[in-house]
Amino acid sequence: MKPLLALLLIGTAAFAQDHPNQLSPSEKSEGWRLLFDGKSLSGWEALPTSNPNSTGDWKVEDGAILCPGTSAGWLASADSFKDFHLRLQFRGDAKVNSGVFLHSQKQGQPHITGYELQIWDYQPAGYNTGSLVNTIKAPPTKIRGGQWNDYDITVTGDHFLIILNGAKLLDTHDSAHTSGVIGFQCQPTYKIEFRSVRVLAPRG
Repeated sequence: MKPLLALLLIGTAAFAQDHPNQLSPSEKSEGWRLLFDGKSLSGWEALPTSNPNSTGDWKVEDGAILCPGTSAGWLASADSFKDFHLRLQFRGDAKVNSGVFLHSQKQGQPHITGYELQIWDYQPAGYNTGSLVNTIKAPPTKIRGGQWNDYDITVTGDHFLIILNGAKLLDTHDSAHTSGVIGFQCQPTYKIEFRSVRVLAPRG
């Protein structure tokens, strides 16, 4: 990673840690927008995974989107995206099992209709944190259990650049899914929080 890009990422992450659910001055000037206002689930839709009666019991608590781990489901953005730059923070314990969905569809299984960017250091097949599940494996890494972690995700055409806590995990290509919603996974028994969710993407 180029030194200047690394410094920019560190500065952006530091701002997000100190000012959750806000855009930095540079993000504002570049045209970023918040996907989560820190107060409500406006702009998001809770959807089922395997059980049609279970959507994950999502709620907002202490300025974060919270999956309490009481049932399975996923949360989908109202808007669909093709090319985008996504930044977010997540927090769970060291063994938390969750994921960020990219280019998924609201009908069907989001990890099948799109990509699941893994948040789990112990996936049996080796698609651990930073991997695109069942597509490409990331090198070994560990999330910061009980602390806020920063995901920086850039999707341009078939190009995926995945950065976790300032470290590049993936720089790869895949063209199986070309557009869709952004989503978060809720798994039973695993509590996870998301905040400072912001995106830079063409509108319309």
